[in-house]
Amino acid sequence: MTSRTKKILGVALSALFILSACLPQRQPPAPTANTTELANQVAEAVALTLAVAQAQTEAAQPAATNTTLPTQTEAVPPSLTPIIPSATPLILVQPTSTRVVSGGGGGGGGSSAAPLPYDCTVFSNEPRDLTVFKKNKEFDIVWTIKNTGTKTIPANFDIKYFSGTKLMKDPSYTVREFGKDLKPGESIKIVIDAIAPVDKGKHVMTWIVEGQLCYPYIAIVVE
Repeated sequence: MTSRTKKILGVALSALFILSACLPQRQPPAPTANTTELANQVAEAVALTLAVAQAQTEAAQPAATNTTLPTQTEAVPPSLTPIIPSATPLILVQPTSTRVVSGGGGGGGGSSAAPLPYDCTVFSNEPRDLTVFKKNKEFDIVWTIKNTGTKTIPANFDIKYFSGTKLMKDPSYTVREFGKDLKPGESIKIVIDAIAPVDKGKHVMTWIVEGQLCYPYIAIVVE
């Protein structure tokens, strides 16, 4: 290689190095926000379920009449009766996220009519949707969960806090096991000690069964 050729090659390599340094560097792909997406889907599902319950209740209320009111009416204290009772059974619309349990299939509410190997459904919750409580009122949360899959849900499967206002009496109590094998078609009641928060308004708390099988929730109103 001649001296002239070496000089030309050196200049070319130097120019290539400078050009590459000026180009924008490739950034690693941003991590997918699977947890955020799932939380949004669950929130939408709960909102849809509450909207359906509210529409059913409003449709069942009698129409207003023009009856003349008495001149003196005794004030009626507020009641703790649920203002929007849930339909029975309560079936939460499932998000479309993919199940992650081994042997499980696609997301809840999928197009296939065949039952999934691992699946569950929340058939009722207590207190009923949008029950009115005074602040710091203690109460029990009761979920009735049914195994609607074709395989037994093991006793060591977790049900844990997922999102929303922590209504547990003990805020650190965020996870528990089923405690018993749940065969297909069997149901179990999950009971949690709860307390109404001090902030007024609507409060929704969602829990999740391991493997994203189903999403028990509770919705109350603090007056």
